[in-house]
Amino acid sequence: MIGFRLYSLVMDGQWTVEPEELPDGSLRAPDDVVYRRTPRRVTRRIGNEVLAAGAIVVTDVYPEGLTFHVGDAADAAWEDVAPRLVSGRRTDAHDIQWVGHLWESDDGRQLMRFDGEH
Repeated sequence: MIGFRLYSLVMDGQWTVEPEELPDGSLRAPDDVVYRRTPRRVTRRIGNEVLAAGAIVVTDVYPEGLTFHVGDAADAAWEDVAPRLVSGRRTDAHDIQWVGHLWESDDGRQLMRFDGEH
């Protein structure tokens, strides 16, 4: 099990839950929806489109770990990630870089997961 924080538009702003990482590497979100990684990389254009459709944004970087962002928090996370998103060949990192993939549920819901590299 991986610990993560889920940010939402609730009164207290956030809470910690324990998601289930399934043996096949998929992620079970707090609402019990299972997402599987697709081979499709996230570009800025794709990220803007998917976010506008209401996708969850997941970031994973040391030492914070796996963090789920929804609603306004997803917008804020995307604003932080987008300028440092690497969608082609990776360069030497002088600051954090993000590499993203689209993940999908069986019913077609999308999630963007970004792994941060220092």
